[in-house]
Amino acid sequence: MAFLEIENLHKSFGANTALHHFDMKIERGEFITFLGPSGCGKTTVLRMIAGFESPTRGVIRLDGRDVTHLRTRQRKVGMVFQSYALFPNMTVADNIGFGLRVTRRPQDEIRKRVDEMLELIKLPNIAERYPWQLSGGQQQRVALLGRWPASRRYCCSTNRSRRSTRKSASPCGRTFARCSASSASRRSS
Repeated sequence: MAFLEIENLHKSFGANTALHHFDMKIERGEFITFLGPSGCGKTTVLRMIAGFESPTRGVIRLDGRDVTHLRTRQRKVGMVFQSYALFPNMTVADNIGFGLRVTRRPQDEIRKRVDEMLELIKLPNIAERYPWQLSGGQQQRVALLGRWPASRRYCCSTNRSRRSTRKSASPCGRTFARCSASSASRRSS
């Protein structure tokens, strides 16, 4: 059984079809990338997985559970938007640990998890910096970690990385190119 399974997903905004008959299965531990032209539905799919949009029809399953109509907070899915949405008045450690604090995790657990995550991205020495003291790439990684605390199953990102290549964009698995130009043309017509 796939960890994330999407079947026959459709999304319309009035007369405009943003997504038509989208199917996908992702195994646990896979890293995927959506590639496609502007308006083909990449961000719409991510927003539906996270629960920020409801599909017109179709099914979204996480770990075998139908989450299609669950509220966002019940899905345990984080999402990083194109603007990183870091709190400028909070340190890197505070930004990363924010989601865990909201879920009322113990302070020792938060500190440990933040340290582990900074080690994961090989930036253990930036915990006390503020977002304005980071490069764009560092801000992107901090935003990703802040949406991926221990309580999350998935993290969806709408970030556009200019440095992504087929090799670096998919170090853990396959790369999906699921958006077609025909979806974009239907949406704009």
